[in-house]
Amino acid sequence: MNIWWTGTKEALFENIEIPEKFGPFDIVVDERLVKNYAFAQDDPTAGALLLDGAPAAHPAVLCNELLFLFYAAYDGNTAQGLHTSEDISFHSPIRIGETVTLSGGYVETYRRRGKGYVVMEAEARGADGRLLVRHRGTEIMRVRASEVVGGGTAPEPARRVTGEQLPGVPAATRASYELPARTPVRPVAKRIAQEQMYVFSWGGRGFSNIHTDLAGARRSGMDRTIAQAMQQVGYVSQMLGEFHGAPWLADGHLALKFVRPFYVGDAVTAGGAVLGPVDHEGRRHLETEVWVENESGQKTAVGWAHAPVEEAR
Repeated sequence: MNIWWTGTKEALFENIEIPEKFGPFDIVVDERLVKNYAFAQDDPTAGALLLDGAPAAHPAVLCNELLFLFYAAYDGNTAQGLHTSEDISFHSPIRIGETVTLSGGYVETYRRRGKGYVVMEAEARGADGRLLVRHRGTEIMRVRASEVVGGGTAPEPARRVTGEQLPGVPAATRASYELPARTPVRPVAKRIAQEQMYVFSWGGRGFSNIHTDLAGARRSGMDRTIAQAMQQVGYVSQMLGEFHGAPWLADGHLALKFVRPFYVGDAVTAGGAVLGPVDHEGRRHLETEVWVENESGQKTAVGWAHAPVEEAR
């Protein structure tokens, strides 16, 4: 695997250039990368797929590779940001052992409430050029996390996630256009451990931050390590992958806002409620309201997702 995360610029909002491109970089999606993701996310299904009969992995295994593309130019150990929102789409599983190409860049910066926001767009493509996963993420760059966590830094959404579900209705295990609105989706429950956060946030690659160790968290004013927001993307994606099946990997779309942190040792649950059919670029999709909730009933991430429904056999 090529090592491309060797940037030297200090990760300051003022140092960002627009546009600023990163890559293309080729990496091999080997068994180690897939197993690391499966361990960090407690998701054994991530590497248990098939593509044309060959062992394959969920494209979500590349989420952090795309998020951290800026490490190619910036020193990741100087990064003190906060991920505020994520729009991600999945398009194909990845053959285990396949060489994939990562590329992207910073496309926008702006200031809100005295904080500097930066927007990155990135994608991964397979060895044959097919699109695997596309990411657009917004982050507050160079900020002490303790100053903003839970502080409502994201703009008010045009609509709200209510979390309402039909009472007394069993959670649906398979997507269908016939499901009544507000039918619950079978949830996915997790409890984050420090070892998982360390692996997910590249502690083994030499990076110290608010996720990998207590010293990194304290440098940002936190008394505990917090889980990476992208881990919540994985939890919701696992839930929707079980719900939609193969169509989630081929045309699944997820938009999340991260509204509250969750900490090492916390138990969280990804949940959802069916909304109904929607049109996506001329294709019929099923839309779902989604969220992640901690054991106190507080939502840590909220958003919407949509994907096609697998035809009954």
